[in-house]
Amino acid sequence: EDFYKEEIRNDFLITSEMKRCWASELKILSVIDDICQRNQIKYFAYFGTLLGAIRHKGFIPWDDDIDIAFLREDYDKFQKVVERELPEGLYFRSFWNSDRMSIFPEVSNGNSYSDLGKIDLDYFCGCPYITGIDIYPIDWMPDNPDSQKLQSRLLSLALVALGIWQQKGSSDDDRREILRKIYKVMGVEIDTSSDVVRQLYGLADSIIGMYGADDGCSRAGAQINRFKGNTSEDFSIPRESFEELIYQPFEFTKIPVPIGYDAALKRDYGDYSIMIKGLSAHGYPFFSNQKEYLKNLNKFMQKM
Repeated sequence: EDFYKEEIRNDFLITSEMKRCWASELKILSVIDDICQRNQIKYFAYFGTLLGAIRHKGFIPWDDDIDIAFLREDYDKFQKVVERELPEGLYFRSFWNSDRMSIFPEVSNGNSYSDLGKIDLDYFCGCPYITGIDIYPIDWMPDNPDSQKLQSRLLSLALVALGIWQQKGSSDDDRREILRKIYKVMGVEIDTSSDVVRQLYGLADSIIGMYGADDGCSRAGAQINRFKGNTSEDFSIPRESFEELIYQPFEFTKIPVPIGYDAALKRDYGDYSIMIKGLSAHGYPFFSNQKEYLKNLNKFMQKM
C-alpha cells in the first residue's frame, strides 16, 4: 500500500491515482513476462521505459505508460502465441483484430470504453481505467545503401497509400491509382473487397521487417520515427546492443533491458542524464477522457 501513496519525485507530483495506473501496467507486464518465459521469447524495456529504468530505477515521474520491444523474430513469435495465452480480461490489440489504427500493437485490459466499469479492481490494483503496454519491433538495417534506399522507397509508397485511404476526402480515382502503383512496384495486390487500411498497415509492417539478421545487417533499431514522415531516417544502433539482456530495478520489480542501453538512449535522447520535463505525446494523464466518461456514466446510472 505504501507504493500507492502520493509523492513528489524530481519536483513532480505523482498522485495516488497515477500510482495505481503504474501498478496496473506493471501487472499487465508481469503477465507478458510469464508468456515470454514459457515460450522462450525475449523482450526488453525501450523508449521512455528504458530511460526510466536506467535513470530513475522506475517510471519517469512525468511518464504514464510502458514501452517494450522485441527483436523482429521474437516479435513475430510473440504475436503468434499471445492471444491464446492471455488470461480473461486482457487483450492483444493490433490493426488486424481491433479498431487500433496503429502499426504497433498493445496488450491492454480493455478493448473500448464499453469495458470501463467492468475492470477487475482487485486484480488491477484499484485502477478503474484501461491501461496497457505498447509493443514495438526492433528491425534490422541493411549495411548496403541500395538496400536501405529500396526499403525507404517502398515504405514511403505504403505510407502515401495509407494517407490516401484514411483521408475522408480522397477520390475513388486516387485510391485506385495508388493501389495500382503498389501492384506495379511491389507485385502486391490489395483486396478492395476487404479492409484496405488494415492490409496497408500489414504491408507497411512487412516492409519494415523485410530484412533479417543474416541479410548483411550490422545494425538494428525501432522504426517508429520513420512512420512520422522521414522514411530514410537512420534509426539503428549496433546489433551487439541487443545480443544480451540485463535486469534493472524498476519500482518494486525488475525488468530486462538491452546490454547496449547506452547506445539506445543516446540515439533517442542524446545526453539522457539531462532531465527534460515533457509530457506524453498522448496527453498527460492518459486517463483524462476515461475519467470524464466514467463520471458521466455514473451520473447516467444514478438517474435510472
